[in-house]
Amino acid sequence: MDVSGYLGLFGEPGATLGEAQWMERANRNLTPNLAALNARFLGGSRAEGWLRMSYEPGPAAYNFSQLSGGSIAEMLDQAATHCGSLATGCPCPTLSMTVTILRAGAAKSYVATGRILKLTRTNAVLGADLDDDEGRRIATLTLVSQLITDLSRLA
Repeated sequence: MDVSGYLGLFGEPGATLGEAQWMERANRNLTPNLAALNARFLGGSRAEGWLRMSYEPGPAAYNFSQLSGGSIAEMLDQAATHCGSLATGCPCPTLSMTVTILRAGAAKSYVATGRILKLTRTNAVLGADLDDDEGRRIATLTLVSQLITDLSRLA
């Protein structure tokens, strides 16, 4: 993986991209954990503070016939933190998160919608919902994220 493509989503380079271009760049430069879940960035809005992603996890993401709790948490976490990055231009590593699993995930594809709940100078409170391919809510997440404003830390 060429990390420079992914790092171009943050700071000035990422902020100069329109939302559609940001999504396109993100899809071309998926991190290994997103690629393993067959993730796709579908759309989002900086102004409204939301981001939608789709997932088609492979067999390793399932415990027998149900999506594992770890895979559910990963999909929600990625949708929320990338929503924060789209809106702020900053990487948003997770400091703490609460996942509520509402039902078993037995579908083959999922859509997660991340959203900004609250922004401060240094942190973001983010949320996300995960729905299966029939529109049933599988899980929700709330997390606190740190805004990395010093991008030299990423090098």
